[in-house]
Amino acid sequence: MQTILVLITFSIAAGFLLKKFVWNPIFESRQNSTGTLDGGKTKCGKKDCGCH
Repeated sequence: MQTILVLITFSIAAGFLLKKFVWNPIFESRQNSTGTLDGGKTKCGKKDCGCH
């Protein structure tokens, strides 16, 4: 019985660490691909030039 509880606790802890240090950094780096200073809200070009 104690072995099962230890395995469940270890699995939860390992899953938490994997999510925190492996899963989230991979997917956060894909979403933060904007190169502008205000988070991609400036529209430079022929219309709506907010850079100046």
